[in-house]
Amino acid sequence: MRGAPAWVRLLGVAALALHAEAAVCGPEQDAEDRFEEARARPTPGAQKGNWVFVPIPVANPTVGNGLQLAALYLHPKRPGEEGAPAATSGIAGMATDQGSRLLGAFHDGSLANDQYRVSAFGGYGKFNLRFYGVGDSAPNVSDNPLPYIVEGALLQLRGEARLVDNDRWFAGATYQFVDSSFTLETQQVLPGLPNLAAHFRSAGFGPHATYDSRDSNYYPRSGQHFRIGWLNYGPTWGGDFRFDKGDVFYNHYLPFGDTSVLGLRARYQAASKDTPFLFLPTLDMRGFSRDRYRDARTLSFTSEWRQKFHPRWGYVAYAEAGRIAPTMRELNDARTIATLGAGLRWQVTAERDMHLGIDAAFSSDDRAVFIQIGERF
Repeated sequence: MRGAPAWVRLLGVAALALHAEAAVCGPEQDAEDRFEEARARPTPGAQKGNWVFVPIPVANPTVGNGLQLAALYLHPKRPGEEGAPAATSGIAGMATDQGSRLLGAFHDGSLANDQYRVSAFGGYGKFNLRFYGVGDSAPNVSDNPLPYIVEGALLQLRGEARLVDNDRWFAGATYQFVDSSFTLETQQVLPGLPNLAAHFRSAGFGPHATYDSRDSNYYPRSGQHFRIGWLNYGPTWGGDFRFDKGDVFYNHYLPFGDTSVLGLRARYQAASKDTPFLFLPTLDMRGFSRDRYRDARTLSFTSEWRQKFHPRWGYVAYAEAGRIAPTMRELNDARTIATLGAGLRWQVTAERDMHLGIDAAFSSDDRAVFIQIGERF
């Protein structure tokens, strides 16, 4: 395909999809996750729309340090749709000291008083990244990660419909398309050898089901959020490679008084044996580059305490644990990777509870300081 060795093409298949949305929205949250996390039950105080224009420093263990410029519009509620989720649109650009660049736009909204929910993201990016190997037993690669560049366009569309009136269950489908180039920088590893380049397309489509009883899509204080989904990738949808991925997560929010919330999260991800290894699941945790831990099965748990000490200021503290393995059975004997972290939160407008945050996290093998828009989950 386009003149490059097959293993080089496989190395680049997933990189753009994995990193474009993470660079805009947070250090470890992938495109599929961000769209679903933006959907929820009503958010208070939405009779007037709000524009938010902010230059945001980027401190990201995956793409480096730099600056992100974001323009967000928090849509007003229409008369008679006070019970619908808050809609958000945005445009963001990013540049980092590692040479990564991104320009993207997104929209999350609902129709017919929340009978239908729609999400869309499109963007173009260039990312200078490193490959740490697959699994937790590749010390030579993880100690000396291989540099590579991925550049191209990403489109993701998601839609879902309420199953029963006034019920919290939704069902829908997701489509994802990536058209990108990939360059393995072999000159940095073995001087004198030419860099290896390839061009690829990846596309997937599949169903999902969601249960959502959260009280806010920006800063949940109570409720539950569950999703199970499956994506099939291949030529049928416009891609070059055939594989499958499954994903299930459960979030629970427990309020303690008016200013404290305990958030709990569990997530399991699985991929078929034919999955290109950069499309393999990565651990849904903080404190390291999102590239560092990937395998065909991942399992992670998060417990996060959120505390407001001022109407527009707060802090979070969290503990996380996870494992990766080739099969579900092997997860039982896999090494546990742990993270401890804390961060500061600032509410960007008095009317809406969307936050900017800076966190420091320390994991079993690494550490990271990062800035993010919105909550982790």
